[in-house]
Amino acid sequence: MTLNADDLLKRYVAVWNEPDAAARGAEVANLWTPDGLHYTQTRRFQGTEQLVARVTEAHDQFVAGQGLRFRSGDNPVGHSGALTFNWLMTPGDTDTVLAVGFDVVLLDDEGRIIADYQFNEPPMPTDELDAQAERHLAAGTAEEPRKEVADLYLPGALYVDETGAHDGVDAIAAALVASGARQRAGSASAQHDAFRYPWRTATGETGVDFLLRDEQGLIREHHRFAGAGRHSA
Repeated sequence: MTLNADDLLKRYVAVWNEPDAAARGAEVANLWTPDGLHYTQTRRFQGTEQLVARVTEAHDQFVAGQGLRFRSGDNPVGHSGALTFNWLMTPGDTDTVLAVGFDVVLLDDEGRIIADYQFNEPPMPTDELDAQAERHLAAGTAEEPRKEVADLYLPGALYVDETGAHDGVDAIAAALVASGARQRAGSASAQHDAFRYPWRTATGETGVDFLLRDEQGLIREHHRFAGAGRHSA
């Protein structure tokens, strides 16, 4: 799949501002797969009918109801069927930012959204989640990286970064070692089966890790997005 991140982000933001109900519903159906998912911190929506209702609810409350507007953070970062970006909420077309969100969307082979995880910025600091993030970030520099990865990841887990996809404990351990040291650069947050945290390197590179975990907290998918999380106000 060739990902046109700028085009997808433009369409995604536009659908929440769309005043015409029929056009809004048609674009939701085009953006998501028929059984696509959308998650907020506390809510889950699946399928076109629920997704249209979700987008319409937000439009009626914020755009039609309060004169606000959703805007792009102009910072899409994507690879291997996944995309991250920030969105902003402003009064009309002004530059005053009232709220910031961060989304991770997982895409099918046609570039349609399979799952969309929406986070609020900034996250509320939580010691437990931050400690988990620090352990994940330290896995590649641990004394025994493979053992640490085996403790944190499912045997068939997938780790994806800009170099490609790495499948299984041995491949993941090798990729994390090769990627070098990273430190947490802000608070971690979690919702449903998703966990994310920002990081930085000693040379100033920044990014976001996004994990999908099972009920025991073991990682089944790990997506690393270098450069994600920096938006234009």
